Amino acid sequence: FDPGSVEAADLTEANQLGRITLDDNRTSQNPDPAIHPNGGVFDLGNLFRGGDIVENVTGAMNYSFGKYRIQPTQGADYTPTNPRQASPDAVGGSLSVASFNVLNYFTTIDTGADICGPGESQGCRGADTVEEFERQRAKITAAIADINADVVGLIEIENFKAGGVDEPLADLVEGINDILGAGTYEAVETGPIGDDAIKVAFIYKPATVSLNGAYAVLDSSVDPTFNDDKNRPALAQTFTQLSNGESVTAVVNHFKSKGSNCDSLGDPDLGDGAGNCNLTRTSAAVALVNWLAADPTGSGEADVLIIGDLNSYDKEDPIDAILAGGYTDLVADFGGEFEYSFVFSGQWGYLDYAMANATLQSEVTGTTVWHTNADEADLLDYNTDFKALAQQAIYEPNAFRASDHDAVIVGLELDHTPPVVTAELVYDHGVFYTVSFSCVDDLDPNPTCEADINGVPVEDGQTVALVRNNGQARSWYEEGILRIKDSSFTLTVVGTDEHGNTATTITIL
Repeated sequence: FDPGSVEAADLTEANQLGRITLDDNRTSQNPDPAIHPNGGVFDLGNLFRGGDIVENVTGAMNYSFGKYRIQPTQGADYTPTNPRQASPDAVGGSLSVASFNVLNYFTTIDTGADICGPGESQGCRGADTVEEFERQRAKITAAIADINADVVGLIEIENFKAGGVDEPLADLVEGINDILGAGTYEAVETGPIGDDAIKVAFIYKPATVSLNGAYAVLDSSVDPTFNDDKNRPALAQTFTQLSNGESVTAVVNHFKSKGSNCDSLGDPDLGDGAGNCNLTRTSAAVALVNWLAADPTGSGEADVLIIGDLNSYDKEDPIDAILAGGYTDLVADFGGEFEYSFVFSGQWGYLDYAMANATLQSEVTGTTVWHTNADEADLLDYNTDFKALAQQAIYEPNAFRASDHDAVIVGLELDHTPPVVTAELVYDHGVFYTVSFSCVDDLDPNPTCEADINGVPVEDGQTVALVRNNGQARSWYEEGILRIKDSSFTLTVVGTDEHGNTATTITIL
């Protein structure tokens, strides 16, 4: 629901009243072992995920740390109803684009530094030991290798370049290629973008796409209404599919989060549910739409795909601004209103988007969210902080809980060429003609082909009698022959391929 609406307030209250906190009947911090709601030890053989069901909880209720809690005296009945998917759902098409938040992927180890920016102090986020980084790297590379998209937009990668090399991005590409084979992915080399410690980036498969011209960056120098002190600069790149020469411009984003305030900008949290900095994100969204309309990569390509973490739920102002700019929310379009990619404080929604402009929308074959992260307990992540040794061992070098955001994957069948349409009225004798037409498309074997004469539908090969208003011929009374009487005759044939590209041919007699 729209922030500030009665419905949103009612839902917030219902969520608060409907929430029950199931504790573990222990008061020590991070005790070992971790306990599953079924009463057993939480480990790799006894996991749970968001969406699973717990029934018949038995215990005592108490109030502590601001919440009523149930302290169980025995295990509950547990039913796994949301199993893991080993791989994402198929999205179809001949080209795929994904968006993935890599959860502060820093090759420099976290030193706890107070200064955190490109070239200032490295290692201020992400892993804080070599062991943690190796665990993180194994998970992130496994996830991207499993997604296996032709183009991947990355969010939250370290904004750092050492010795002329974009080291974190190069390291990530190397790790993925160690799994999939040398040269499978390459990076769009940009160096640092903006002044934040993290940035957005692109990697791509050179075997399937090539870079069409240079990348482009949207920041405050391009449009002052895009505040890059708060939003990370946006990165656009046009990619050309090698198999057919068709292109798409993708732009990866990371808008300002809701967590810290924008009070100094006159953009406070209004308490309506949208959180901090709604106006700052909305201004960025409007600037993004305007920038993309001006073809920032200079490719002349009409198809545009917006991806990334917009830090806005789907009824909030920044999303409304992009929709008003002519874009379609593909996550909602294919996944429905209750799709999600992120969980916060026990509430599911999506902050991660794929949004297609009008010309691209008909070429989208599918969109899916791969639920490897939002539904998983964060005990499974790479971090070793606040975990006993036995809990640190509850770890797998796979895609699950590689990040806190789920990946969004889009399938595309880029086809800008409409069918080739031919049309002819072949004279037979007297007032009789044979209708002849065809529609042929290089990618769609069965394009739709519709024809009419003066609005009357006709079929290919059909014999028609075309009688002018002053015509005296009697042969058009011949049984089974379509008669059309008028002063002139127009055969119109419209060919439409599976992506909505159309071509029309008109023959006038």
